[in-house]
Amino acid sequence: LDDALIAQIQAADVLVLAVKPQVMAQVLQPLADLVQARRPLIISIAAGIPVASLAHWLGGDLPIVRAMPNTPALVQAGATGLYASAAVSHEQRAEAEALLGAVGLTLWVGEERLIDAVTAVSGSGPAYFFYVMEAMVAAGEKLGLDADAARALTLQTALGAAQMAITAD
Repeated sequence: LDDALIAQIQAADVLVLAVKPQVMAQVLQPLADLVQARRPLIISIAAGIPVASLAHWLGGDLPIVRAMPNTPALVQAGATGLYASAAVSHEQRAEAEALLGAVGLTLWVGEERLIDAVTAVSGSGPAYFFYVMEAMVAAGEKLGLDADAARALTLQTALGAAQMAITAD
C-alpha cells in the first residue's frame, strides 16, 4: 500500500468498493487493519459479493451497504438498489442514499438476496431497452426513414414513453 492510499483510508468516513468481484478479496484483505481502525461506512458496488464476505475480508463487523447502480447513472438517470447491514446507522443510510442518489433514483431493499433481483431488473435492464431501440431504428429504416430520423424518433419515443410511465397513476 502506498502512503497516499493509507492516508485517504485513515481519513475516510465512506469507502466505496468499486473493483471487479473476482479481485475483491485480494484488494480488501491488505486494508483490513486500516479499515478496522477507522470503521468507515463501506459501500460496495461489486455484484454478487455478500456482506458476510466483505466483512470477513475486512476483519469483522462493519457498516456495509451493498449497492447496485445501473449504467444510466452515467447521465444522472440511474436506478440504484441498496441493502444495509445491521451495523449501518440511520445517518449512514442517509449518507449512502445521498451519495448514490446524486446519479438517479435509489431504492432500499430489506433482504440482501433482493440485490440480485435488482441486478437482474435494473442492472441488466438497459441492455434490453437498447436492443428494442435498435430494432425500432432498423424497422424505421426498413420502412424508408433515413438513419438519423429513425434514431431521433425512436429515442424521443422511448424517452416520452418512460416519462409517461413515471408520471402515470
